[in-house]
Amino acid sequence: MDQEKSLYKVTFKDRTEFLGGTTTEPNWKLCPNNEIEFFELLLPYGDKITLLDYEKFNFFIGAMKSFGKNKIQILHLYALGCKEKIVTSYRVTLSSKSDHNRYKVGDITVRQFPFGKEGIGQTATSGWK
Repeated sequence: MDQEKSLYKVTFKDRTEFLGGTTTEPNWKLCPNNEIEFFELLLPYGDKITLLDYEKFNFFIGAMKSFGKNKIQILHLYALGCKEKIVTSYRVTLSSKSDHNRYKVGDITVRQFPFGKEGIGQTATSGWK
């Protein structure tokens, strides 16, 4: 899998790397649980969001199933970093059909939450590394 099609890249403290998947196969669960130096969310056209100096990292995709259809629409990419029990969430909007057109495709929203309340409805997310 080449970097242009990958969603993220993880660099570990031992300088090894893990190149993430695509919107259909994100492969976050396959990422080793080694100590992470930094996480890069890879955006189109070579841009990236780099998360560093965090104690824990997480990644997930926000999707919606169309009512009455079997089609799943990818709405957002989320990259999260946690330090001192505060989660910083970087959300990239991929579809303007979300949030009642409040956000445009490509918008990046940065928010902070107490650890354990970073998910939808202020619930905990799984998958922290």
